[in-house]
Amino acid sequence: MKCNSRPKVVLAVLLAISLLATGCTAQWISVALADLPVLLQMALNIGSLVTTLQTGQQLSPSEAQAIQSISAEASKDLNLLQTLYNQYQANPTASALRKIQSTVADISQNLPALLQAAHIGDPVLAARMASAVNLILATVTSFAALIPQASGMPTGRIAAAGPIGRKATIPQPQDLKKQWNQTVCGTTGKGNLDFAFSVCPVK
Repeated sequence: MKCNSRPKVVLAVLLAISLLATGCTAQWISVALADLPVLLQMALNIGSLVTTLQTGQQLSPSEAQAIQSISAEASKDLNLLQTLYNQYQANPTASALRKIQSTVADISQNLPALLQAAHIGDPVLAARMASAVNLILATVTSFAALIPQASGMPTGRIAAAGPIGRKATIPQPQDLKKQWNQTVCGTTGKGNLDFAFSVCPVK
């Protein structure tokens, strides 16, 4: 009798673990998918700054190109990341998970490299661009900390993906918008820049 009951207990435990894992998976995906549209809008708004700043002759051609490159790269990578999250949600495989990890790692390398290569002359504008990139990076790498680490699955180059069970703090979309609007698009005290940054807020 005892032998017959043991498989039932094991089955019940496995079922409970499966349900918990499904719930956690749904949560970490939904968190990322809620914030990614906001991050995409941020990336696009970086690009919109260029047009306004060029109108006011506040940028050299090389600076304009550098900022456009940051916007384009961020938009491309974030769109890809959103697609990968949707694919994983529809078909949760180890391969799909590795693609998400790899894309987060690429973003963590590509955007800082482009920012460093930008060489923006105006210190206020340079600081705002750094704030923009850093906010996107911080949010994306916080997604990585939520990714469930399967046994034996490499974490790749993502330093932000801490030990399993570590609770990541990820802003809600409205908090993310507020932080962006304050740190990136707030008034600078320089009329020419403030006019440009008026197109920057995320609604």
